[in-house]
Amino acid sequence: MANQSLLEIQSLRTSFHTEAGIVSAVDGISLKIGAGEIVGVVGESGCGKSVTAQSILRLLDEKALTSYEGEVRFNGVDLLKLSQRQMRGVRGNDISMIFQDPLSSLNPLLTIGEQITETIRSHRKTSKKAALLEAIGLLQLTGIPSPERRVYEYPHQLSGGMRQRVMIAIALACEPKLLIADEPTTALDVTIQAQIMDLLVKLNKELGMSVLLITHDLGVVAEVCHKVAVMYAGQIVETADVATLFSNSQHPYTAGLLHSIPHIDRDRSKPLEAVRGFVPALHQLPKGCRFAPRCLYAEDQCLSDMPELEAKPGISSMARCWHSEKLQREEA
Repeated sequence: MANQSLLEIQSLRTSFHTEAGIVSAVDGISLKIGAGEIVGVVGESGCGKSVTAQSILRLLDEKALTSYEGEVRFNGVDLLKLSQRQMRGVRGNDISMIFQDPLSSLNPLLTIGEQITETIRSHRKTSKKAALLEAIGLLQLTGIPSPERRVYEYPHQLSGGMRQRVMIAIALACEPKLLIADEPTTALDVTIQAQIMDLLVKLNKELGMSVLLITHDLGVVAEVCHKVAVMYAGQIVETADVATLFSNSQHPYTAGLLHSIPHIDRDRSKPLEAVRGFVPALHQLPKGCRFAPRCLYAEDQCLSDMPELEAKPGISSMARCWHSEKLQREEA
């Protein structure tokens, strides 16, 4: 695995001006993705995962009163300092993104082939015939049967799994170095979910393409990711390699998410554990640690002072917690 950072996010803050005041949906996060890595970002709904993904590509630029702070460096270039025209060159060419609902992302009035060739020809000078042949090859690469026929079909004629494969084919059209997958399997059944994740792993290995996977499913993270960042209320509260996170989590929120995963050998007479409470509203964040009102280990310091994301001794983890040792004693 290469150690060189392909994407390096430093102290990114994405803020929105609202009637309730300025709120930061992403609040000072830092994250690195190396060449050829699959990095997962996990957390409950409302934690800022999707806003992080959209901020990387500046998809929120068109929204009124949105501001960015910090740095998003891709191959050493800060994307937050590029012009709109320069960003259009980055999107699709260098970084592509797939979303959780392919039906809403595809144009119902255009055939699959037209939508893929449009992407190809918008970034490269090539003939319609050459672009269509390339589209067929991309559909074949993503595992769609009979691609020569499918290019002439419309989105409504395909299953949910096939539509997501089409979205992946469109994302791969210009051979990006980084693919951002925002909850790519949420709308699919379990069998198709596994097939899509297997496809992303295959593309990562065969093409050397890095993947940023946004998900709420820690089971998926365990299967496919190399590293993982856990988000809560707009902040990263823990980062680690996958093996360390699952065997030696350092933040109570991470531990709570892990305990809520169903296991085949669990006592079915007992209900699944759940993280008590709810993610706070962005305009009503607690003063100290943002997880403190839900935390079983919180003390006065947690309610008054914000902990920093810092390295934990002896392991390859960073956590934003004043009392990780309490969690370790409890889990031992």
